[in-house]
Amino acid sequence: MEFWSSDRRFGLHLPPEELQKILQECRSSADHETGGILVGYYTEAHDSARVTVVTTAPADSQKGRTWLLRGTRGLTSVLKELWLKKREYYLGEWHFHPYAAPTPSGTDIGQMHEIATSSPYACPEPTMLIIGGDPCGNWNARAFVFPKAEMIELQEERESTDS
Repeated sequence: MEFWSSDRRFGLHLPPEELQKILQECRSSADHETGGILVGYYTEAHDSARVTVVTTAPADSQKGRTWLLRGTRGLTSVLKELWLKKREYYLGEWHFHPYAAPTPSGTDIGQMHEIATSSPYACPEPTMLIIGGDPCGNWNARAFVFPKAEMIELQEERESTDS
């Protein structure tokens, strides 16, 4: 999946195998929210976040039908290992809205603004991917980036099917 802002200043690329990992986690979570983090790197032009790894919900996550408190257990070691081996790092968050629209809540937006200004995250432009709907059938995704105090939606770019 590929998402871009209308002015093409911000992009997000999610490879098919990582999208499948997310959808499997959503199917396993059934009617509860779930989520994880996006890890990877930025392009040389610093205009696109390239996701290489998505995590599933850490074991200490707490979930409900319409809420998620993503845990942290094990994430430090995952991030440290990816940094040391590949120079890849935290890019943002993903989460699932079961059988609902992938629209960010006020809580989602507040958390992303907090991450954007948090020294420990060291991520001034975090991305957020929300999967909504039925992960076994009719689902869709929306992506956002949070530079400074803004929220910018990224539009999915579909591959051309012209022959």
